[in-house]
Amino acid sequence: MAELAAAAPEQRSYRWLAAPLAAFALVSLTAGLLADHDPRSKGYFRLFFQDPIHLKAGFATAVVVLACFQLFTAAWIFRKLPWSKPAWVNPVHRWSGRLAFALTLPVAYHCIFKLGFQDPSTRVLAHSLFGCAVYGAFASKVTIVRLHNFPRWVLPTAGGLLFAVLIGVWWTSAVWLYGQDTTAAPAATTPIPANADAAEGAKVFASAGCGSCHTLSAAKSSGQVGPNLDNAKPGYDAVLAKVTDGGGGMPSFGGQLSEQQIRDVAAYVATNAGK
Repeated sequence: MAELAAAAPEQRSYRWLAAPLAAFALVSLTAGLLADHDPRSKGYFRLFFQDPIHLKAGFATAVVVLACFQLFTAAWIFRKLPWSKPAWVNPVHRWSGRLAFALTLPVAYHCIFKLGFQDPSTRVLAHSLFGCAVYGAFASKVTIVRLHNFPRWVLPTAGGLLFAVLIGVWWTSAVWLYGQDTTAAPAATTPIPANADAAEGAKVFASAGCGSCHTLSAAKSSGQVGPNLDNAKPGYDAVLAKVTDGGGGMPSFGGQLSEQQIRDVAAYVATNAGK
């Protein structure tokens, strides 16, 4: 008696692409809505990093390294490499992906629930958008894996999209941060000029959201993202340069505040830090 051959699983129609696309849109939008708030001043952690910003950059870099490993093992799984595929490649690919996802969680906690969606510059806006899209791309890829039997090109395309979004997040955060000038400002400082008004600077400190990142007792702020100004006690010149040009994790406010506002806030911080 002839044996009946097992029928090959039927390939899903292209209409099923609506499922991973819907997962991408829904999860990305949810992340954006959760991040739609002003920066919060408390609840940050830094582990063994110097501050939460460097924690985010360090974890994002580790995720990108694992993503590159994922790309390599995926090419091995799809027989795109010149070597035969050993049995350990598939489980190692899965577990490296799970580890990469776990390492994104401290980053997501700070970005979504603490810092929030921000757009003071093109770089920060791009970073916020990429950050929302990461989990959408991940949900889309998982949907494809779980449903099975999509056209052969769909899964590699979804994996490539996730990798590209991760690179976008990393490039607009860690690469930018590591490229900043972190040399210490000179200790010497000039006297606060007569055209800098510390009283007006208090208003700028509040309106620009400085307290969400910095601790300054005079302003009743307790931000933990940037340096504690009461401890650092920066001089007028140091504050003026940092607010104008940014650096070391702090964005530049030269394009958002007027020169007068920057002089005022520099005078306010220099005269009140540590009091």
